[in-house]
Amino acid sequence: MTAEQFQNKELAEFLEDSVHGLFDLNPDYIATVAVNDTAGIASTQYFNCGVEDKARMIHHILTDIIMDIVLSNIELINNAIMELNDEDGEEDDEIE
Repeated sequence: MTAEQFQNKELAEFLEDSVHGLFDLNPDYIATVAVNDTAGIASTQYFNCGVEDKARMIHHILTDIIMDIVLSNIELINNAIMELNDEDGEEDDEIE
């Protein structure tokens, strides 16, 4: 890490919170991933991870991704449900 990166308060706070969270969790295995779009590279490090552990981690990340997609499209999803309800003759109750 460069001196400039250590000066990045947002990054420093994120890393500090992340490390505290790791110690609070008392993990059996850890993975870290970092991406540098400018250089077109990514770096992944693993501590004590086997194939199954990596697969479980991927499952958790994919679950986060799916939730982000649903939440960012909630209005579209709600409208699709309302249209289906209209076609089926059901009430127009909005999802809240």
